[in-house]
Amino acid sequence: MTILCLLLVIYAVAALVVVLLYMVAWYDYVNFRCKPDEGVWRDNIRYGRILAAVFAESVAMFVHFVTRPLRFVFDRHRPGSGPEKGPPILFVHGWGSASHAFVFISRFLKQRGFKKTYFMTYRPVMTDAAKLSQKLADRIDEVLTAAGSDRLVLVAHSMGAVLARYAIKNLDMEDKVSHVITLGGAHMGSRVAAFMPIGRNTLQLLYQSDFLKDLASAGLTPGKAGYVSIYSAFDEYIIPQDSADLGPGAVNHRLDWHGHARLLYSPRISRLIAEVLETGGPA
Repeated sequence: MTILCLLLVIYAVAALVVVLLYMVAWYDYVNFRCKPDEGVWRDNIRYGRILAAVFAESVAMFVHFVTRPLRFVFDRHRPGSGPEKGPPILFVHGWGSASHAFVFISRFLKQRGFKKTYFMTYRPVMTDAAKLSQKLADRIDEVLTAAGSDRLVLVAHSMGAVLARYAIKNLDMEDKVSHVITLGGAHMGSRVAAFMPIGRNTLQLLYQSDFLKDLASAGLTPGKAGYVSIYSAFDEYIIPQDSADLGPGAVNHRLDWHGHARLLYSPRISRLIAEVLETGGPA
């Protein structure tokens, strides 16, 4: 009974966070990205779809919370032996998350034969994004040595997408990454970051911050890697949602009715990632 009550409390907190963030997203949409006095936005309301998508996102957030202890398993994960295909894959989580975030995607890819999967958890979570990118660059070198490979694929969620682009542009990772697949990437930041009163990287992740503008100064897709951005018009963390679009230098998949956490657990997203890996993705 105690465990059940604890799980209910965790779900209630997850649901509350999700609802509050969607209220922020709705306020932003009506006031900054449409003409509210014309009332067109009211005609586009689909109450059933909205409620279903918000519920699905609250469940995804709950799963993300309760599986957090698995990070200690994934941080120590080593690819198994046997037939493998494709290059090594390094998963890079988002702000405040950890390696456990990719429990569903990595299992899906393993079933498709992509078994060379590697993980990392970067800390401290509040520090400068450039320092966290250095940790990513060091991990890339470790994975390439362990896998005996020249290049790898990065699959990055949220802030992890920013760290990936920074490492490629500024930390000599250009020739070591063949593809970058981002999920809800905070490429041009998010207004939600303003709700965090502490931390250096939360300032850097503000929408169109100087840090992000400088990172994109030579283009949103640095280096030689092929870029794929998968994001949702219903994301409650990346506001505005088009901040996750990488422009003409990438293949962009704009989905509907997927929240930020749900991107990590959606079979549709996993299939898109597998298709990129199986076809070689954008060159």
